[in-house]
Amino acid sequence: MNLNEEIRHLLSGLAIPEAASRTIADAMAHIEKNRVAPGLNVGEQAPRFALPNPDGQPVSLDERPARGPVVLTFFRGDWCPICNLQLRALQRALPEIENAGASLMAVSPQALSHALTLTEKAELTFDVLSDVDQKVIRDYRLQFTMPPQVKDVYLGIGALDLGKQNADGSWNLPVPGTFIIDRQGGHPQASRHRGLHPPHGAGGRFGGS
Repeated sequence: MNLNEEIRHLLSGLAIPEAASRTIADAMAHIEKNRVAPGLNVGEQAPRFALPNPDGQPVSLDERPARGPVVLTFFRGDWCPICNLQLRALQRALPEIENAGASLMAVSPQALSHALTLTEKAELTFDVLSDVDQKVIRDYRLQFTMPPQVKDVYLGIGALDLGKQNADGSWNLPVPGTFIIDRQGGHPQASRHRGLHPPHGAGGRFGGS
């Protein structure tokens, strides 16, 4: 299956009450309509950063464009099953990315320990970086605060406390987004995959990652 088929298969198996699904959909529509997290525009200068990898070693964006384009993707965390599917799809695509002379970096708001667990579990060989204060997520204009009604869904149905998942203890998240950053540091292409994905609840109620 390709990624879209994998996501459809995953979503078809989620036992989420209709009212909860409607709450999430309405919140997503509000974020879209009000452009809460629009992301960078094509051609804008990509903000520079250096973030730690799972071993605590800083990885700098400055070092990458000189060697070729950078595929930079933002995801919510190892708790998000759709994010996990996307990261595994990127891992499968990594040889093609590298053959094109590009490199791949993934950023989440989770702590280094989560990045290490995810890297090992999904056998990821690209850089998975931790934006522990979400400054980079804000700089790329991808951050939003989880609406209270969706927070209630996560805590209730999903038994998922993002305050314990995020390194900064907040209920802020990035809208999943992927940018291709060129050698000059702009990004000529940007693909933002929006969606308040259903929570991955305790006991695997919402499907494993």
